[in-house]
Amino acid sequence: MKKFALLLALLLAALFLSACDAPGVTVLDELMPPLTEKATGYAVTTEIRITKLTTGESVSFTEPADLNSVHMRFEGIKCIRDKKFDDIQPLYNVAFFTATSADSFDVCTSTDFIYGEYHYDAMRSGVDFVWLESLFN
Repeated sequence: MKKFALLLALLLAALFLSACDAPGVTVLDELMPPLTEKATGYAVTTEIRITKLTTGESVSFTEPADLNSVHMRFEGIKCIRDKKFDDIQPLYNVAFFTATSADSFDVCTSTDFIYGEYHYDAMRSGVDFVWLESLFN
């Protein structure tokens, strides 16, 4: 019985440690408002607007399927946060609108994002720039 308890404790510890990210790692979708409220299923985000900052053109998404598709493009991107972004020029702004507020972040490269006063650098993969550019063609 003691061996079983020890084995169970080791298994739980391994699961716990493998599920956690390193300190200082932020997943980009943690910065975005949720699409729906988990408890009720009611819509929270009513519009996502992507603006190409070099031209001022923007594309808005309001249909639930489109909101989900756009939101998924930014989900799961793990980033390291720092404060230095003076030399990084934003190319796109992604704005999320809810019934009571608006929030946004800037996309500088496929792996560089600015949210508030912080720069986020993607650890592995980033946003698909071909997809972003295709929104304006």
